[in-house]
Amino acid sequence: MNEPLPRGWHVRPPTLDDVDTVVALINAWYVAIGDPPEMSSQELRKDWHTIDLAEQACLIVDADGAVVAQADIFNRRYRQVNIYIHIPPHPHEELMWSYLLQWGESWAASHAHLGDNVQNVEVHHFMRAPHLQVANLLEARGYGYVRTHYVMQIALTDAPPDPVWPAGIGVRSFRPGVDDDALFAAGEESFQDMWNRPPSTKERWLLPTQGPSFDPLLWFLAYVKETNDVVGVGLCSIIAGSGEVDTLGIRRPWRQQGVGLALLQHALGEFFRRDITTVALSVDAASPTGAPRLYARAGFTVEKTFHRYVKQVAAGRA
Repeated sequence: MNEPLPRGWHVRPPTLDDVDTVVALINAWYVAIGDPPEMSSQELRKDWHTIDLAEQACLIVDADGAVVAQADIFNRRYRQVNIYIHIPPHPHEELMWSYLLQWGESWAASHAHLGDNVQNVEVHHFMRAPHLQVANLLEARGYGYVRTHYVMQIALTDAPPDPVWPAGIGVRSFRPGVDDDALFAAGEESFQDMWNRPPSTKERWLLPTQGPSFDPLLWFLAYVKETNDVVGVGLCSIIAGSGEVDTLGIRRPWRQQGVGLALLQHALGEFFRRDITTVALSVDAASPTGAPRLYARAGFTVEKTFHRYVKQVAAGRA
């Protein structure tokens, strides 16, 4: 049962008409924790494009009709459910955290039957470090720390180095409808070593191609020239004037040969040609492939740190 909210308050799913309101709320949260107000309507629309707003998003509205908290869910095959919560400073902040965590846990438990033999669902929350109040609240609800993630960034004040491709490897842009299967196969193999990652689907991989920020010329595929086999993927986007490396992965047999660095430098070169001077990405700090070291070699530095907390929720109840 959800924590009770104050009298006159209510919850509802957002609609696209709420984009500006939610952007302002998230930016107020950023400022409160000491970060710049970096959320944009374009980025929020990109995020919301990948979820069912009626099912996987929630707003808390106070008695005056003001939106005071926001949460949404990213579902990974009903085995892993990530809850993202933004609450600016408020007298009822802790109560709203409890309510929205319970909301997300209940969603995960009640939808577990849609997964493949799921007995327990892992509910994940990414906490901005340092945020001790939230850490204490998560631990009190049975969450435990498991992982640290970085947001890394580079300022392109000068043209990046030209990529040096291994012999026989080339790069080209993604062709919608032609490269769908190759992208899916290469992407899944590239990320099979990622910690605790459930298998994905081709539909999930292709979902961004229907989104508002998709540009096929920023989706790069490294391939073997002789066979045309795709060996690496670098999927990028431009959000509110900044570049994002959303996905970078290399298939196992082609790692440690310079493909990853070349693919990343190729992407940075394209951003620079488009006058994009800031590029960011997210990465597991303990990535088994050593991804943070690769990004550091390319000139990225750690800008933010997030701690991942996980709770096991039994299917059917939370």
